Amino acid sequence: MTEHPASEPAPAPGPASAPAGPDVEHLAATLRRRRSELAGAKAARIGDGSIVHELTTRVWVGVEIPAVVCAAAPDPMRLRPSGGPVTCLRCRSRRSGSGGEQVPGQERLWS
Repeated sequence: MTEHPASEPAPAPGPASAPAGPDVEHLAATLRRRRSELAGAKAARIGDGSIVHELTTRVWVGVEIPAVVCAAAPDPMRLRPSGGPVTCLRCRSRRSGSGGEQVPGQERLWS
């Protein structure tokens, strides 16, 4: 049986194969600063949107970043702090564990 080149395992990525350069350090610093800007907020809007989402944190590439509970915005730079109550149906149902809450103006995600 002959070996095929595709069957060889690829080298595992890690600190030895990809040193952190200035771009990575700058990105990490930017994400940390964004997290501190949103630290006091309990909710956020995505860009200029009218829906208020519940905030949480997630770890991305070893850096804790702000995120919305429903995962509607993968980019933390688009989040804007909001003092209003959470109106996102997904965020509210994930927090309460039930899908029974209906927010006026939003369509029901499931029946």
